[in-house]
Amino acid sequence: MKQSGADRLGTLIGFVSGAFFILVGILFPAEFSNVALFLESTGAAEDINKYIVQILRFLDIKSFLIVFGGTLSATFVAFPYTKTIRCFKSIPKVFAADHAEEATHEIYEQSKLIAEKRFSGKRITNDDLSSLQNPFMRRWIEGLIVREQVEEESLSQILEAEVKMYEQRADEEIEIFDFMGTAAPAFGMVGTIVGLVLMLAETGSIRAVMQAMSIAMLTTLYGVILSNMILLPIASKRKQLKESNLILLEMVRESVNRIARREAP
Repeated sequence: MKQSGADRLGTLIGFVSGAFFILVGILFPAEFSNVALFLESTGAAEDINKYIVQILRFLDIKSFLIVFGGTLSATFVAFPYTKTIRCFKSIPKVFAADHAEEATHEIYEQSKLIAEKRFSGKRITNDDLSSLQNPFMRRWIEGLIVREQVEEESLSQILEAEVKMYEQRADEEIEIFDFMGTAAPAFGMVGTIVGLVLMLAETGSIRAVMQAMSIAMLTTLYGVILSNMILLPIASKRKQLKESNLILLEMVRESVNRIARREAP
C-alpha cells in the first residue's frame, strides 16, 4: 500500500511539475533567459572573454526548464515513482568498467575452492565467504547452503527466480532511459514552438526577437543533445552491462547448484 501511494504521488508530481516547467518556460522574462544576451544588454559582456561569451550564448534558462524539466516530469508520469528513482540511482553503474571476463575467471576459481570443501565434507567458514567477490554468489552460498534455509530441491527454483528478477529490473531501467531519450526531442519541439510564438508576438526591438529565436533554437538543441548524447547512450551501456551480468549470474547459479549437491569440483 505504501508503494502504491508513492507511485500515485509520483504521477501527480509529474503532471504538476510538467505544467509548472512549461508555464515558467513561457512566462519567465525573456530578457533574463539567455545568459549571453543578458550580459550584453547590461554591458558586462565587454569584461568577459569573448570565447566564454560565445559559450554562454548556448545557455538559456527557459529552454533548460522546458526540455529538462518536461522530460523528467513526463518520466514520473509514465513510470512508477519507485522504479524511476531506482533507475536514476543506477546511473553510476554506467560509468563502471565491465569486468565480466575477469569476474568469470574469479568465479570459476572461487567456485572450485568452495566445491572442494563441500565435496570433502569440510565446513565452509566465514573467511571462505568473505573471499567471494561476487555479491550474489556470497549471499546465495551463505543464506541457502551454509545456513541451510531451504531444501535442496527448492534451491534451483529460488536462484532462477532471482536471476529473472534481476533481468526484469534491468529491463525496466533500460526502458525508462529509452523513454526519456524519446521524450527529450519532443520537449525540444515544444520549446521551439513556444519560442516561435513568442517571436511572432514580439513587436519590439531586434534584441527581443533574438531572445525569442534563441529559445526556439536552443530547445531543439538541448533535446537532441540530451537524447542522443546522454540518455540513449546510457540505455545502450546499461543493456550491455545487463547482458554481461546475466552471463555471470547464470554461471554463479549453476556453480551454487552444483556446490549444494556436493558434486566433485
